[in-house]
Amino acid sequence: MKSEDKIVVLGIGNLLLKDEGVGVHLLQELEKETLPPNVELIDGGTSTLNVLPEIKGAKKIIVIDAMKAGDEPGSIYRCRPKDLIPAPDAPMSLHHIDYLQALKMAKLLGYDLEEQTVIYGVEPEEISWEIGLSPRIKGKMAKLKALVLEEINKPTS
Repeated sequence: MKSEDKIVVLGIGNLLLKDEGVGVHLLQELEKETLPPNVELIDGGTSTLNVLPEIKGAKKIIVIDAMKAGDEPGSIYRCRPKDLIPAPDAPMSLHHIDYLQALKMAKLLGYDLEEQTVIYGVEPEEISWEIGLSPRIKGKMAKLKALVLEEINKPTS
């Protein structure tokens, strides 16, 4: 596959912190699907800087993570990196800060990935030391998966 055809789905999160691991849990669900050959699933865990070489040259990057924006738990947000510029009322997670820094690092290295990046955030219900999603977030996984699959199939601009 040519890198310019590559679509990366990047799941971010910590599986040990309940709903904080939603991005990685979604990747595990997507692994059960038959995806187009140009789609690459990447478990970014909690360190998004490490994935820079794997996302370089992708035509589309879809990031999934927990995102606290103060809405109802289970709310699903779709945004672009520019929407996450720190502001008092902006939805944010520590991983998004890392991911934004990774994007800045990529730009310094000569490849700008901001325009290709779409972020799906899920408002967590519980972030505590426990493996597995809360029932409410688990109940949103089918919708989140459908949104990400739809995003994979959207033409890039």
